[in-house]
Amino acid sequence: MSKFAERAAEWLEDPPEPQIEATFEERYAALLFRAFLAALAIRLQRPTARITPRSLCWRAKSGRIEHVTCEPYFCPSEESPQHPLLVRVLVNKLAVGLVSEVDAVAAAVAHENGLVEEGDEPCRAPRWSLELAVFPGELLRFASYVADLVRASERDENEGAVEPPSPAEVLVESEGLHGTRALYVWSERAWDYFADRVWMDEIVPSNSHFMALREQRRSARR
Repeated sequence: MSKFAERAAEWLEDPPEPQIEATFEERYAALLFRAFLAALAIRLQRPTARITPRSLCWRAKSGRIEHVTCEPYFCPSEESPQHPLLVRVLVNKLAVGLVSEVDAVAAAVAHENGLVEEGDEPCRAPRWSLELAVFPGELLRFASYVADLVRASERDENEGAVEPPSPAEVLVESEGLHGTRALYVWSERAWDYFADRVWMDEIVPSNSHFMALREQRRSARR
């Protein structure tokens, strides 16, 4: 465990690039993402490699290179100055663009860092993906949740059955040609806040019917 902790500490040792024109929320999110990725790297209990300051990759037992990216989801703006910051974590997917492009970049980084083994298919179709939306104060506790999802996938278990660390709304769908198990997870606090203020069918990608389909969505609320 100690060597993984040392590797994860690299995320906190390197000072972030100065963001002269960034807002306070963007600078705060950048520091938060570094802490989250460091925590995730430890909880994965395996070697990881940094792709960008907001993303890292690791080798799954299947030989695929999996990856995670953090990004601001909603930030206060001139149009909606009252909205709090909401952050998003994407595993094995992109909000916009082709995930295959990120797969290729992650595989290249993994090769450079010695994560790929002979016979691996680092860009094979993912078994699962995740889109997680939470408030900043909730993010760090979800590092263990992402690590649990990784291990559930490797044990050929139902990723959708993994319990979030705090009350959440969970939707599981089958997406793409290969039937990737796609998880959409919103913390209870984030869901309740935004459901009352914006059109959720416009901000939950590829799930415009998310709110209506309660038979597909389960509330992991205690």
